[in-house]
Amino acid sequence: MTFRLAKCDRGIALIIVMIIVAALTVIVTGFAYSMRVETKLARNTRFNPDMDWLGRSGVELARYLLSKRAPGEERMDALHQKWAGGPGRIGMDAMAELEPWEELPMTNVKLGNGTFSIKITDMERKLNINSAEESLLRYILEMHGGVDATDVDIFIDSLRDWMDPDENPGLNGAESDDYLSEYPPYYSKNGPLDHITELKLVQGFKEEPSLYSVFAKNFTAISGGLINVNTASAQVLELLPGMDPHIAGEIVMYRAGPDGAIGTEDDMPYRSPNQIGAVLEPFGMDPRMIQQFLATESATFEVEVTAKIGSDSRKYISLLRRLSPQDIRILYFHSE
Repeated sequence: MTFRLAKCDRGIALIIVMIIVAALTVIVTGFAYSMRVETKLARNTRFNPDMDWLGRSGVELARYLLSKRAPGEERMDALHQKWAGGPGRIGMDAMAELEPWEELPMTNVKLGNGTFSIKITDMERKLNINSAEESLLRYILEMHGGVDATDVDIFIDSLRDWMDPDENPGLNGAESDDYLSEYPPYYSKNGPLDHITELKLVQGFKEEPSLYSVFAKNFTAISGGLINVNTASAQVLELLPGMDPHIAGEIVMYRAGPDGAIGTEDDMPYRSPNQIGAVLEPFGMDPRMIQQFLATESATFEVEVTAKIGSDSRKYISLLRRLSPQDIRILYFHSE
């Protein structure tokens, strides 16, 4: 009996030891994982200032490039230019000796213990939702949004109510009292849109995802107001009165030059909106119908900076407004 009890005690002891070993293994494993996380967080914290400086350096490079233009292109922004990632020169000028700023890299720029790359996109390649005329919005809603003419006022009045400073709803619009009954509740903006995604909150647009998609792809909330005919896509130009996919495509192909590729040395960018008359004439279209919406310059640019240190990377977004070549302002700067 004593032998069996002793043997049983040894078995229980062995089980207890195994449980303790298993528990310690779990604790040690958890501690090791925690230490790895802490180490990574510490490394990221140490790199944060360096990453931020890389991001800001990328924005400064973008500002510098936007302050420069090749000779003869002082009143034009186009996709062949350096800031847009193009060759920087077109036609006979492509054979001229490049200036130092034209040879600056935009990708994998070495700085300190890291690198950064920048991508610059002008906002004038899209329509501006805050400054678009009501007649244009009505045209787009009916012709491209599939909205019945009897329902257009719901979208127009609701958008106007969202942007105006008061709480007095239009006949077919909506103000805070209407949105506070939603779940979750929210107030009317009572100011211009800061980003096109705000349309998801506006009566009419928030109930029609396909219509919202049309506006999200072709509109911006921040730009100079006019569309840059040298950077706009055929899809954006197609939204203008009297246009169709074929005519919009011809406008884009004209500026692409003989090789049909946009952003190359044989590009033929428009020097003035009046030049589209040569493209529209064969279609019997009066160029004045769309010239009022067009420009050949851009003023607002989004800069995407990708900063890298070792295997770590971070993306930064900045918005710039060019008031003049000597005055390019940073509207915002943040990391994603």
